Amino acid sequence: MIAAFVDTTSQSYALGQVVGVLTVAVVAIVLLWRLTRSWRAASTPSDGDPAGATREARKRRLMTIGLTLLIAVGAGAKAAASYHPEPRASETPAAGSVSQGRGVQEAAARSAVLPDSFTGFRLMTGEAAQRAETAVLAGRSLPEGSKFASYDSDGDESPDMYAVVSSTEWSTKVREEKSRKSIAQEFRDFFAGAKAHDVTAFEPGPYGGGLSCGLSASPGGDQAVCAWSDATTFAAVRFRPQTTQADAAGTTLALRNATLR
Repeated sequence: MIAAFVDTTSQSYALGQVVGVLTVAVVAIVLLWRLTRSWRAASTPSDGDPAGATREARKRRLMTIGLTLLIAVGAGAKAAASYHPEPRASETPAAGSVSQGRGVQEAAARSAVLPDSFTGFRLMTGEAAQRAETAVLAGRSLPEGSKFASYDSDGDESPDMYAVVSSTEWSTKVREEKSRKSIAQEFRDFFAGAKAHDVTAFEPGPYGGGLSCGLSASPGGDQAVCAWSDATTFAAVRFRPQTTQADAAGTTLALRNATLR
């Protein structure tokens, strides 16, 4: 359980790996010098040549220094190779520019607006939407900087998809979280909380970042749950009707493309 809360992609974890490697190297060097202390101090035999003993001691000392440098260089190379953290979500580079019909808008300057409709889904409003939100949140408060939306795809006023979208433009708290966590950690936290299994990454589309979907057990069978993340937004999406992960990912991507402007 403890391992689930360790962000193995974080900068602090990578730095810890580096410190671990260097600590082992320092211990090895200290032991090397302590264990060779008497060997390096070549004694002068009673009938021997003092100058020769001095040369031998110098030779042994240089050998020890050489081994020390070898250990240090090897540890430095291993430490450098082990430092490869994933950037914070806020550092995730934009995927470039996205066509917006009337020109080109930079992805980094986008804003998030939940759409009234997209690819067959219609945003629920009024009492039906309030009932859906109450049922999903079950007394919990919506996280700061987040907006809830329920969508109906068949016109029966019953939600077929729920979405909770967070944006840095809606809250400084979201911005702070984006500066602390990597996208991998955001996904790990979400899918662990959703008790999802078989989590799979999918093509995130023109806005970059990441998009993954998994399956979460429910009384009626497994339900698909998806999430997307980038430098400015995070969204959690749950589907009520049973659907494949691939179809859920396609719908989530369509929602993302309609939300980010």
